[in-house]
Amino acid sequence: MKFPPLEYRRAEDLSSACELLAAEGARPLAGGQSLLPLLALRIARPSILVDLSRLEELKGVVLATGGVGGDVLSIGAVTTHADIEQEAAVAGHLPILGRVASHIGHLSIRHLGTIGGSVAHADPAAEWPATCVALGALAEITSRGGVRRAPVAELLVGPYQTSLADGEVISRLEFPLEPGRRLGMAEVARRPGDFALAGAVCSLTQREGATEAVVSFFGVEGRPRPIRLPALSSSELLDEAGREALSHEVAAQLEDVLEDVHASGTFRRHLARVALKRALGEALKEAA
Repeated sequence: MKFPPLEYRRAEDLSSACELLAAEGARPLAGGQSLLPLLALRIARPSILVDLSRLEELKGVVLATGGVGGDVLSIGAVTTHADIEQEAAVAGHLPILGRVASHIGHLSIRHLGTIGGSVAHADPAAEWPATCVALGALAEITSRGGVRRAPVAELLVGPYQTSLADGEVISRLEFPLEPGRRLGMAEVARRPGDFALAGAVCSLTQREGATEAVVSFFGVEGRPRPIRLPALSSSELLDEAGREALSHEVAAQLEDVLEDVHASGTFRRHLARVALKRALGEALKEAA
């Protein structure tokens, strides 16, 4: 299949990219792993493609310390999945991001696809949006009018839908670093490299003798959302039967569970329970 007629522009820097994206019908191109198939199928029909892939200012991982909100790991939007998987700062400060990246597609996709492109695409089956939601990540959003920040959980409004306005582009993603926080993720897919039929990301934080948990799912609902669990005791989490019961309880609360040719809603809800139980187990194993 051939792409629809369009104009291609390569941005020289972020400022020029914002100018180009302000034009009617302009759309950013990062890794192209999601956008190019949509162009070939004529599902997306932009009039201008603005290539961001060579903007060095939108690449790399930076540890920012001493901020008002605490330390954060800041990742440029066009940093590839493979770079995140191999980044030393990620391994040292937030290793779950490397594990998430390793689950995305196949090696060739991970060398081209970008974290910002994945979040902006808002595929409900993708790993990055749900990970950002569970970890409380902020998106730095740049346009010709300036820079704003928004929680990724608020940026995602539906399947393949975000609250990004015309001319806005995600420039960085900021992940807060909380000492003592335990993180886990798990997904169930038919084959390695396939989109997950269901996946879960969890964040466990110890506060005043109890554990606060935030969970988000991917491949299950129309968009990832933070699900905050009641304060949990250590016995509930350390006991396998307790994690099983908790996973059942959370999976029962899921709304508008996706159904398609790959899985029924009932089966996906079951897989969500399985993924959450595994993710909780991984978080506890990380702590040990």
